[in-house]
Amino acid sequence: MHLIGNSGPRDGGAAWGLKDVAWAGLTGAVLFGAVTISAAMMARLTPDAGGAVYLRGAMVALAELVFLLPVWLFALRKPGVGWRELGLRPFRPLPGCAAALVLLYLTFSVNLAWGLALRWLGWPGQPDVRALFGRGPLSLAVALVGTAAVAPLAEEVFFRGFVFPPLRRRLGLVAGIAVDAALFALLHFTPTVFPPIFALGVFFCLLYEFTGSLWPGMMLHATVNTLAVLAVYLLPR
Repeated sequence: MHLIGNSGPRDGGAAWGLKDVAWAGLTGAVLFGAVTISAAMMARLTPDAGGAVYLRGAMVALAELVFLLPVWLFALRKPGVGWRELGLRPFRPLPGCAAALVLLYLTFSVNLAWGLALRWLGWPGQPDVRALFGRGPLSLAVALVGTAAVAPLAEEVFFRGFVFPPLRRRLGLVAGIAVDAALFALLHFTPTVFPPIFALGVFFCLLYEFTGSLWPGMMLHATVNTLAVLAVYLLPR
């Protein structure tokens, strides 16, 4: 696959390897788990008042942002490594945005097919985010900040900018994408949504490989999360 950016995943990640990724993953998983459990407990113990909603939203944002700490510890502190090496590079807007739109359509298709399969099997789907953020306009705004702004930034930097390049270099393109997407899906904890989340992980890797930049994947990630949250809050169940 030909890269259209100035440089791509194959050029990044040379300063860190799979050992760094393993330690970073362990660090991130422990921190993410601790903050997520705290946020879930807080959601059960606090009412949907304004102050509590803000606090829950801050906890969710913190749970996502903790993934930037191991990136700093195991990549950014190394000589010659900056945000550009982690994928925050310019990209050509027309082909990059066109690729993101195509993958957005494929995301809808995958989600629709999996939703029908879940209904046929009688399995539960994605957990209702209102159980964490609460209900009402304020809760919707806080949910959008956490899931549509903070999560795409932190997750794309960690999984595609930091984890994917060493996997690609060691395992090859196809296996590297598969492992990266599987790790990304495991982060979301819910087994019944593993297939569509895995597909999203594949799409994000492909966008990074195609454009050489994390920005198109972040835009796609933010769009998918925004539409999912709006559907939960605004559409009849």
